[in-house]
Amino acid sequence: MMNKWLFRLLYCLLFTLFACAKEPVKTETPLPVVSGIVNAGFDDDGKEVRTPTGWSLSGDTEAVSVVMSGGKGNFVLYYNLDAAYRVTATQTVNDLEDGVYNLEFYYQNSGGQNCCYVSAGSSPGTEKMTSLQTTPDVWGMSVVRGVEVSGGKCVVSIISDANGGMWTKIDNLTLKKSDKAYHLLKGGDLSQLSYIEHMGGKFYDNGKEKDCFAILRDKGFNIVRLRLYNDPGNPAYSPSNRLPSGFQGPSDILQLSKRASNAGMQIMLTIHNSDYWTNGKTQHKPHAWENMSFTELKEAVYNYTYDYLSTMKKEGVTPAFVALGNETVNGFLYPDGAYSNSPVQMSELFKQGYLAVKAVSPETIVLVHLDDAGNRDKYDWFLSELGRHGVPYDMIGASYYPFWTRKTAAEMREWADYVSQKYDRDIFIMETGYTWNSTLPDGYPGQLSDNGPYQNVYPSSPRGQKEFLLELFSEIKKSRNGRVTGLLYWDPVMIEVPGVGWELGANNVVSNTTLFDFSGNALDALSVFTYNN
Repeated sequence: MMNKWLFRLLYCLLFTLFACAKEPVKTETPLPVVSGIVNAGFDDDGKEVRTPTGWSLSGDTEAVSVVMSGGKGNFVLYYNLDAAYRVTATQTVNDLEDGVYNLEFYYQNSGGQNCCYVSAGSSPGTEKMTSLQTTPDVWGMSVVRGVEVSGGKCVVSIISDANGGMWTKIDNLTLKKSDKAYHLLKGGDLSQLSYIEHMGGKFYDNGKEKDCFAILRDKGFNIVRLRLYNDPGNPAYSPSNRLPSGFQGPSDILQLSKRASNAGMQIMLTIHNSDYWTNGKTQHKPHAWENMSFTELKEAVYNYTYDYLSTMKKEGVTPAFVALGNETVNGFLYPDGAYSNSPVQMSELFKQGYLAVKAVSPETIVLVHLDDAGNRDKYDWFLSELGRHGVPYDMIGASYYPFWTRKTAAEMREWADYVSQKYDRDIFIMETGYTWNSTLPDGYPGQLSDNGPYQNVYPSSPRGQKEFLLELFSEIKKSRNGRVTGLLYWDPVMIEVPGVGWELGANNVVSNTTLFDFSGNALDALSVFTYNN
C-alpha cells in the first residue's frame, strides 16, 4: 500500500504545480506530397480507354473504363456494369521512403455496393482501407490514413463489389508523408451481452449461429466498451433494483473483458461510480457510499478504481482505456461531485479516479466523457473548468447521435477539429446510433424517434444505417491530424428478446438501432467496420 500512497502524493504535488497552466495549442504542419503513383489522375492516356496506363486490372474488367468527367482533371476512373460485378484496379508504387503515409483521393459514388473501398499497404494483411460513402451528385474527398510503408513499396488498390448499375468514379490519388501512425479503433458497447444471452438471445451471420464476439471480430471490431456498476440488481436498494441481478457488475464485466481479450479486442472500461445508469442528469451514488463524508468518498473512488483495475490486470485484461464516469458534463456522484454544488469537489473526484488508474497501469488512457458532440460552448466551458482546477486527463470522449445532437457527421468533425486543437487531446466517439427500422416490433419509435438532419437523407432501413456509418467513418478519417481515433456504437447487441428491457419490466427501446436485426441476424452496416481501418 505504501507505493500507492507515495504515487498519490507525487501526483498531487504535480497538480498543484500545473493547476493554472494554459492549455497548449498545436499547429498543423503541412505534409509533403510524394510523387510515385503513375497516372494518379487518369489523364496520362489523353483519351477514354478501357485500361488506364500504370494500373493492373482483375475481376470483371469489363466494368472498368476511363471517362471524361467533372473530377480534378479531364478524365477519371469509372466502374459500372449492367450486371453484378467485382473489380480491382491495382498499382505498386516503388522507391518510397519507409514510414507512415496518407493516401488522399477524390470520388463520386452511387452507393449501394456490397463494398467499395480504396486500400493501400506494403503487404497483404497490413493494408489500410477507407470505404466510400454515397455521393452521387457531388465530388467528395477522402483519405486512407496511417498507411505503413516498408521495403520502399506501397500497393494501392481500388475495389468495388457491386450489383448492376451501381457505379464509382475515382480521381487524383495523392500520397502524403505523415508524422504519426493511425490505428482506427472501431467497436461498440457490449455490456448487455451476458444478459441478452442469458435471456435466450442468439446471434447469426449469414444464417449461421455464432458466438457474438466471433461475429463482431470477423466483421472488424477491435475494441469493446464495457460499463461497470458497483452493485447492480440488488433488490434491497433503489435504483440498483431496477436492473437484473448478476449483470454489468464487477464479476460479469470481468468475464466479458476476458471474452473480449480472447477475441483480440481492446477494452474501453466506463466506471459509472454508481449502481445504475448515469448521464448528464442522473448520477446516483452507489448505495454503499451514500452516507460517506467527502473525504471518505474520495477514498472510495480511489480504492474502488484501484482495486478493480488491479483485478483486471491480474487476470490479464488491463483496459487500454478508462472513462471516469459517463457523460459527466455536470459532474458525477451527486450531490457531492456535482459542478453546481462544488467545482472543486467535482475536480477532486476526477483526480482520484485518474490517480488510481495510473497507479495500476500508467499506459492506460484516461478519458472524460461528455454528451452533445458538436456543441463548442459546452466543451469549452467544461474542459476549461477542468484545466482551471488542474484535472488531468488524456483523451476526450464524446457521444454523437444525429437525433440528440442535430448535427451532421461533417459538423461533428469540424467541431472535433476545433476541440482537439484547442485542448491538444485526441477525441473518441464513445456512442453513436442510427435506426435500421422506423419502429420497434410493437410500433413504438424507440429511443431515437428520428435521425436528426439525416431523417430525409438516409431512411430508417438497413441500407440507411449503413449509409450513415459510411459517412461517419469517412468524416472521422478526415479529422485534422487524425485526432478522432475511434468510434463505439451504442448497444449494438441489445436485440429483441422476450423479457429484455432497459430496466426490469420495461421495453427494449433500442432494438431498432442495433447492428443485428430483431432476430439476431447481422446487418449489412457491420461491413462498414470491415472495410475501414
